[in-house]
Amino acid sequence: MTTDPSASFEPHRRRLLGLAYRMLGSMAEAEDAVQEAYLRWHDADRARIDEPKAFLMTTTTRICLDVLKSARVRREEYVGPWLPDPVTDTATLAPDAQTELAEDLSVALLLALERLSPLERAAFLLHDVFDYSFAQIADALGRTEAACRQLAARARTHVRELRPAGAIPPRTASSAVDPEARCTRVRLHQRVPIRGRRRVDTNAGR
Repeated sequence: MTTDPSASFEPHRRRLLGLAYRMLGSMAEAEDAVQEAYLRWHDADRARIDEPKAFLMTTTTRICLDVLKSARVRREEYVGPWLPDPVTDTATLAPDAQTELAEDLSVALLLALERLSPLERAAFLLHDVFDYSFAQIADALGRTEAACRQLAARARTHVRELRPAGAIPPRTASSAVDPEARCTRVRLHQRVPIRGRRRVDTNAGR
C-alpha cells in the first residue's frame, strides 16, 4: 500500500460519494462526509488496514449515520418540506455493483429513503445498491447479520409501500438481482450540514 493517503484514497472517492449522497440527499453534505472520511483515513494507521475499501465504506456509513441522527433532532426547527439536491451526472455516483438500483438517483427514490430509519437506510443501501454481504454490513453497523437482514427487509417493505402508482424499476435488464432486492423510486429530504470540519488538501503530495 502506498504511504500517500491521498493516492490510496482517491480510487474509492466515487463510491464513497455515491453512498454518502444516497444516505444524506445533499451533495454538499455528502462531500463533507467524504472529506471527514478522508481525514480519518489520513490519521489512521493505514499499514494495519488490510481492506481499505471496507474501512472507508464503514467509516463513511458511520459518519452519515451520525449526520442523520443529528438532522432528525433538528428537523422540527425547519419550516417547510426538505427536498434532496438533484444531480445531473449520475454516472459519477454509480457504485461498481450491477444491482437494479445502482444507477437510480431519482428524487422519488431519495424521498423514499428518507422515510426509513438511519439504520434501515444504511442496511438497504449497502446490500441492495452496493451489493455488500450482510456479514460486511453487520460489521459496519455494529449489529448481528440477522438484525441487518431484518433492517434491509423492513426497508424494502417501506419503499414498496411508498411506491408511486405506475412507477417502473430503473433497471429491468439485470437478471442477477435478488427478487427481494427489487424496489422502485419513492420519497426524501435534505439534511443539516457537517459543520466545523477541518479540511485537508487531498491533492497534496501529488
